[in-house]
Amino acid sequence: MKLSKVLLSALALAFVAGCKTVDIKDGRVPTQYLSHAKKLAGTYKGEFNGVPGTLTIAFNGNKPVVTYQNRNGTDILNNNCHSQIGDLLQVTVKNEKKKPEVSNAVFDFEAMGCALLVRGRDISLSFKETDKGLRVSLTLLKDVYQREVCRVIPGNPPHVPPSHQCTWQQDPIYLYGRFVR
Repeated sequence: MKLSKVLLSALALAFVAGCKTVDIKDGRVPTQYLSHAKKLAGTYKGEFNGVPGTLTIAFNGNKPVVTYQNRNGTDILNNNCHSQIGDLLQVTVKNEKKKPEVSNAVFDFEAMGCALLVRGRDISLSFKETDKGLRVSLTLLKDVYQREVCRVIPGNPPHVPPSHQCTWQQDPIYLYGRFVR
């Protein structure tokens, strides 16, 4: 019963917020979103994981291409990884009925030589208009740490002694970037 209430609340929130997530085929933006997506094209300056660089979003027809450049090369992880940002996988559009805006895009990510150093196999780009311009925030899953969390259940003296209940908690660790155009 509680799960159905949570799902219903989430659907209601998505409806009120006017967000729609679209799975993308072949890395190509659907025609109805293309003019809005192309507004995101350009060169953004900022940093990823503390390293200054530029992020470029360009279009090859209706296929977005995301590249990264810093003073040492084009590898977003480091220059020996040969990592690549690949095809568009998913896009979230808000205000679809009134004034559609792309608020988030998920791209395939290949860590190549650093596959054992990062767990992420996709990279998320979130877009937000600020007073300084259009901001792009990047997130890439670096690792997931697991830890056991235990609590004491008091019991019911004299016949039921206290006991321990333990569960595993997962804490994701991300690499972050922020760029502005």
